[in-house]
Order: sequence, then C-alpha cells, then structure tokens
Amino acid sequence: MTKDSKISNLKRTSSVPTISDVARIAGVGAITVSRFVNGTSYVSVEKQKIIRAAIKKLGYRPNLAARVLKGQRAKIIGLIIPDLADPFYGKCASAVEDFASEQGYMTLIVASKRDRNLQEKELAMLLGQQVAGMIIVASVPSGFLRQFADSNIPIVGLDQPIRSVPADEVVVENLDGSHVAVDHLIAHGHKRIACVGYDKTTYAIGLRILGYRNTMQLANLKPEVYEDTETLEDTLRIVRQWKKSASRPTAVFSLNNVSTRLLLHALREVDLAIPKDIALIGFDDFEMASLLTPTVTVVRQPAIELGTQAARLLFERIAATNMPAASLGVKIVLPVEFVIRASCGCPAVTH
Repeated sequence: MTKDSKISNLKRTSSVPTISDVARIAGVGAITVSRFVNGTSYVSVEKQKIIRAAIKKLGYRPNLAARVLKGQRAKIIGLIIPDLADPFYGKCASAVEDFASEQGYMTLIVASKRDRNLQEKELAMLLGQQVAGMIIVASVPSGFLRQFADSNIPIVGLDQPIRSVPADEVVVENLDGSHVAVDHLIAHGHKRIACVGYDKTTYAIGLRILGYRNTMQLANLKPEVYEDTETLEDTLRIVRQWKKSASRPTAVFSLNNVSTRLLLHALREVDLAIPKDIALIGFDDFEMASLLTPTVTVVRQPAIELGTQAARLLFERIAATNMPAASLGVKIVLPVEFVIRASCGCPAVTH
C-alpha cells in the first residue's frame, strides 16, 4: 500500500458520518434515512428502530446548517423562561425538554432575565435558528412575536398568555390558589396579612395579588401589599420595619417560591419566629419546604404537568402544518394544590 493510499484511508475513517453511511449500516435506502431524520414522511416503526441503531453506532448528527440554508425547519424547539435559577421554571423546562426529546427534537433553552432587550435578541436568535416552534414565558410584551406568527412558527405561552399574536397557552389557577391560601390565614384569626413579592405586571403574579386583595376585602380587612421585594436586601428592609412595629402583620402571603425563600431568610435574621410571631404561606412549592423547621405551607403548582402540556400543545401544532390562525387560542388551566404544613400555624400534615 502506498503512502498516498494510507492517507486516503485515514481520511475516510476519520470523516463525519453521512446519511449514506447510516443507510449502508441500516440496510435501507438513503432516502428512507433522510425521511426519518427530517420527519418529512412516514417511516415504519421497524425501520425507525434499525435507523436509530445505525445512527447511534456511527454517532451521526444531522447537518442543521445545511437544513437551514434549504429553508427547512430544524428539529429544534425554542424555550424562553425568565430565570434558569428559579426551581419552578427549571422543572417546567425539564418537562418540555423530556417531551421534545421523545419526539426526536432538541430544546434550545434561554433565560430572558425579564429584560425586554435580551428577550428580543433571544427571539431573533431562535428565528434565525429556524426552530420548528417555541414555548415562551413572555415576562415582558414583545411585538417581535409577530414575525414567528407570520412565518407560521407555532407559539405556546407557558405560565403567561400571549396577547400580541394568536397562540395557545397553559396556565394555572392563580386567582383561586391565592384565595384559598389567604382565606386559610383568615380562618386562623389573622387580621393583618401582608402580601410580599415582585413582578406585579406579569399575568401570574398580577392574578395572585388580585386574589389576595379580593379575599381580604371580602373579609373587611385592609390589604397590605409589598410588591417590589426581588432581593434579600429589599425583603430585610421590610421585615426590619415589621420587627420595630407594634402593629406588624401577624401573617404573610408570599407570591412565589423565590419570595418565600427570601422571607424565610429575612425573618430568621431579625428573629421573628414562624408561625409564633408571623404565619407564612407561599405560592409555589420548593424542595426544601417539607424539610425546613417549621415545614412550609404552600400552594403547589403542577410544574412538570405545565411543561408537559405546553410541549404537547406545541407538537400538535407542529404536526398540523398551515394551521389557520382562527384555530389557535387553546387555553389550558391546570389546578393547584393547597399543601398544609406547619408554617401557617396548623399541625403539619404528612404526605
């Protein structure tokens, strides 16, 4: 064997696997592999299994760049959430990613940080990536979504409805959940119940505040809302004021799991005991809530189901090409669960 032929063989063995290579290993035609990879037409279940095995053996990866140049949609969906560090959105994202993976799609996840400019850049990037569809927690309004609608890219609103374009949405019972929580504190005899959180302009938080206000007013009690406590410093400032006041709140309703954790930290730092000095109920559960002392009473959101249902809706739209705008606007409202533990003043209920 000559030196040149050895180099030629080395190049062949180190080259990136192609559709033809997959077809050869699977014993099917290259067109069949292309149909399977691109999802353009039906491939039998038996052949799908053979092709998957060949793809795994060769480590084949579709050429997404070439697909975009041809104007085809990539087998990718986009997901925009406000905060990757928030456990609630983390669970939603995990559920979306799992569902998409089962359909043979990847999920491109980005965080908007509740910043309009950043969200616009992320939307432009997803549009440029030729995503097949998008799920978004639209924490700030965006006219850029019109470009997705004009390009027939389906959109699903997660946790927040989308008003600017026709889109489906999956939300939870924010209003009723807040009513149950605040009514429970009132039933314990509390007259001064504070409401603490942030993001008041968003759909979910706005409804929770409304539920709190309505329940307080129905009981002829005065609402006391602190709606700009996004940091520990903000929360400590308010809690220190309570500590000095003889007429401080005897209970507090927290608007999300981040606010609840900030309150737990601040109340401990100023030495206000839960529930002896101040009772606490938070909207949204979190992992440590059942392990803390006292355990934390919460309104639990079905985060996994929320993400799963949003992904299911999206893939139904992806499968139904050229869906007329009039058929969009499906709204799924998922129930919440009131989980009684010890922080509200009740004996902890074991689950």
